[in-house]
Amino acid sequence: MAQPVLIINGHDYAPLVETLEISRNDLDAEGSGRDVQTGLMHRTRIASKMKVGVKLLRLQQTQMQQLAADISGTFYNVTIVDPATGQQTTINCYTSEIPFGAQRYNRETRTPYYDGVAFSMIER
Repeated sequence: MAQPVLIINGHDYAPLVETLEISRNDLDAEGSGRDVQTGLMHRTRIASKMKVGVKLLRLQQTQMQQLAADISGTFYNVTIVDPATGQQTTINCYTSEIPFGAQRYNRETRTPYYDGVAFSMIER
């Protein structure tokens, strides 16, 4: 299995990836849907957009701050491997919810860290 690619705003998060789930969401035109008489589906696809679900391993405070800055903009660039082509692709995304995971404290190093950071990135 190939190592995941996850570059957000030029920062490489691939070594921190626990899971990376990529899906395609279709946007249909108004009027798409099932014929109520025959049950036949009619659809006009306007566009297909990617959704990338990310779950990260433990993040140190500086990593969390960088990630928060990278995904807090209205839109940002993300590079992943497109499952349909096997090629790297860069898409412009947004994130509407940023769960920072559980903040924990390492008593030995006296530093905070974050567990369970997971979020979705939706193509613009």
